[in-house]
Amino acid sequence: IMTTRCSIVGSVGLDGLRIKVETTKPEDSTVLKKLGPLGEAINSSGPPFPSGEALERVVPGSSEVVMMTTYCDEGLRISRNDDMMDEVYVWRRRSFGSDFEI
Repeated sequence: IMTTRCSIVGSVGLDGLRIKVETTKPEDSTVLKKLGPLGEAINSSGPPFPSGEALERVVPGSSEVVMMTTYCDEGLRISRNDDMMDEVYVWRRRSFGSDFEI
């Protein structure tokens, strides 16, 4: 599973969030699981890739996207990229506050 961490930088209308990509990291890698304890150590201590910074170096502004919410309750949010509505993203709230996981 590739997990991308983002921060919310603003809102768009009633159901849109502007988010900024920060980092990307493989989590629960099936390849690393085959390595046993060594794989677990690599998975837990490996630094995330600064994907937001890399996107900005290629095309300034490309690390920000607008996500339009199509469903939301207290623990789950389903959103679509405003530019590509056929792609669906599910957010799971880890806790109430500012921490989100996409």
